[in-house]
Amino acid sequence: MGFSQLHLNKSTSLQVTKTKLNSLQRAGVELMIHMCQNCNIHTTATSLLKEFGVEYDMVHMNIAQFVAPSMGADPYKVCCFQTHSVPLEGFLEKTGII
Repeated sequence: MGFSQLHLNKSTSLQVTKTKLNSLQRAGVELMIHMCQNCNIHTTATSLLKEFGVEYDMVHMNIAQFVAPSMGADPYKVCCFQTHSVPLEGFLEKTGII
């Protein structure tokens, strides 16, 4: 189920994503790291909230956003953490990034 499935078969794509996120939430996952920026967008999109009425409080980051702070990048100026739909401050404080 690649990102193209969101456009080709939206209902199936959203259902599969919801099932995956439900499983991860039950397991207590706090952070999901995505290699693909489209996956990052798809799993945090408000389309799941609109379609199913569910919200997830997991932190989602692209791999570059995860690695960049350890290399000295500013979490806000470079990594744009303030643009995330799920606030990152709690996670960033817990991990010592801010």
